[in-house]
Amino acid sequence: MAKTVTDKTADKVQTKEVGGLKGVFSRSTSKVAAARPTSAPRGAVSTKPHGRVRNFLREVRIEMTKVTWLSRKEVLQATAVVIIAVVVAAVYIGVFDFIWNTIVKAVKLG
Repeated sequence: MAKTVTDKTADKVQTKEVGGLKGVFSRSTSKVAAARPTSAPRGAVSTKPHGRVRNFLREVRIEMTKVTWLSRKEVLQATAVVIIAVVVAAVYIGVFDFIWNTIVKAVKLG
């Protein structure tokens, strides 16, 4: 089942069929040629290694200017939260290890 769509942009009336298997599986040489230029590779990446490295470092510098850095106070607060969480987890695991160790020794399994 194909659906007919009418395009009325820029004072031009074009009618084309949308859907169907022929439009999905067929290839037109003009579409393929327009999609892939033959003179240069895709993208703006240089083929020379030092050009690619220079381009990468330039893009890194640009992206680093967009980063919102935390203040010293915020970094210290986040570090304190992480340290406290690690200590709490260590105590939790240590207590359960001690309890299970005591139980295993009492039953004489270890």
